[in-house]
Amino acid sequence: MLNEPLYPSQSPLPWETALFQTSFVKRLKHLAHFGAGSFVSSVTHSRFEHTVGVWKLAVHFFPNNHLLRAASILHDIGHLPFSHSVERALGFDHHQLTKSYILHQEISSILEQNNLSAETVCHYLDQDTPLTGSKNVLGLDHLDSFFRDTYMAGSVEELPRNIINRLTCSADGIAASEEDIDQLMQIIFANNRLIHSPALRAADYLLAESVRLHWQEAHSSFAFLIDAQVIAELLQSKNKQVTEMIHTLLYQPKPLVISTSVSGNGFVIPKGKIYAKQPLVNQTPYCNSESGRAFQQKLSQLAQEYELVLT
Repeated sequence: MLNEPLYPSQSPLPWETALFQTSFVKRLKHLAHFGAGSFVSSVTHSRFEHTVGVWKLAVHFFPNNHLLRAASILHDIGHLPFSHSVERALGFDHHQLTKSYILHQEISSILEQNNLSAETVCHYLDQDTPLTGSKNVLGLDHLDSFFRDTYMAGSVEELPRNIINRLTCSADGIAASEEDIDQLMQIIFANNRLIHSPALRAADYLLAESVRLHWQEAHSSFAFLIDAQVIAELLQSKNKQVTEMIHTLLYQPKPLVISTSVSGNGFVIPKGKIYAKQPLVNQTPYCNSESGRAFQQKLSQLAQEYELVLT
């Protein structure tokens, strides 16, 4: 069941099918890739669809690189419920969790049967690779996020499957032609604008704060929960503030006032992370060009501090 609409079809190798069928990868079907943003936008795909997309891109550009293919399937298995939304609130590191899960016998045995070691895959995920891109260069992981989020949000006029046929990828990351760079940068900007929209930042904050208040001492078992389990427990919380927040997030019984002016009467939402990696153009990072630097400045202005008031 690895079909999805963004990219050309790819056929998994038997060992890849086995990895997709592990509990660690199948769990991703129950984690919102867009975190709490899935409650306030049309971007509702799971981390599993994202994983399939990254894997398909890896196969498209590097069909014979089995290490990259394995890493693309396993790179996100350490994510917590609702992905990034609650990770910082509870002090988890999904990168470390990913490595510990890869070392689990359920996954390591599949890798070993196909001349790959779990340790090698873990080490690969720590390096600059086509999956991550080099220091300032866009990699396959973020490329899929940019395409998939904006596609789900209705911001993409051309199907990504057509665009990727005009892109190339090297060990440093994605490269675009001068003819295609503007279109790709528009997609990157649209994705960041959505991520930093007041409604999405407020949704992420409400979810993270409700989780923090309810799970003041999070146990390791929390990390392997799925989104539905977290919501079910929050709805039954004995903390009135938690149930008020989660009801607001799910059903919005109270109006939300979100402002860039901090009055001290509400919750302060800090600036979010800008996803600013850019492709190569003519074998040079686009961010080093005058246009690339101007784009970087334009992106940085999207990150703002907000105040949220529940009226």
